[in-house]
Amino acid sequence: KGFIGTANIDTNSRLCMASSVAGHKRAFGADTVPGTYEDLEEADLVVLVGSNLAWCHPVLYQRIAAAKEARPEMRVVLIDPRRTMTAEIADLHLPISSDGDVALFNGLLAYLVATDHINHGYVGKHTAGLDEALAAAGSLQLGVIAAQIGLTVETLLAFYALFADREKVVTVYSQGVNQSTAGTDKVNAIINCHLVTGRIGRPGMGPFSVTGQPNAMGGREVGGLANMLAAHMEIENPGHRDLVQRFWQSPGLFPKPHHLPKERGKEIARLG
Repeated sequence: KGFIGTANIDTNSRLCMASSVAGHKRAFGADTVPGTYEDLEEADLVVLVGSNLAWCHPVLYQRIAAAKEARPEMRVVLIDPRRTMTAEIADLHLPISSDGDVALFNGLLAYLVATDHINHGYVGKHTAGLDEALAAAGSLQLGVIAAQIGLTVETLLAFYALFADREKVVTVYSQGVNQSTAGTDKVNAIINCHLVTGRIGRPGMGPFSVTGQPNAMGGREVGGLANMLAAHMEIENPGHRDLVQRFWQSPGLFPKPHHLPKERGKEIARLG
């Protein structure tokens, strides 16, 4: 971008975490994970969404298992169409239908509002667009939501009540969320539930994306996506480009994500 003269470079984040990148930017204005690994051990409830943590992140799985053994009152919920090995640590497994995450968490948002679990101080001071989010989420129709995602109303309510009644909640999500045509909406549906309750930015709570391949965040932090610069800055922002160009001491900086001409793209598609 600064020397060769093209933005055509992507790290593994394009495959792995692009949905989270877009969801984070839509929610926070920047691609950032608002949590630490220690939050997993301090949480009273860990919600695992679209993640077989036992196989894909075994060190984190072992940390949660050890924390649960030390504090038996800690609860773990697994949201995954399959019953994987991770279910062995879960107090509740929700085998939702594929891509049912948006409906599940939009329903949770409506439930949290209906049961007055809004953190009004946090929402008023640190967020915007609650009314629009609630309008998009729709009304709380437990029977409709349960039928749509393949759960019983009793199971759905059990999860909603767990989330509502525990202050320290961490929602860990991975490729079952990201690898989807609705991945970004899934990410924001999860984040919204933490924003409305103010369960973010404090110990033992927050939405927590975990990667599908090694060091996806590291690649993004050095600008390893076509539409990004180092330190999560934007390639189409003139001020960001000027700052990075001066830091890199480069002769110029490519001003936008570089897309192939339509005909050239068709040729590559045929060859591929």
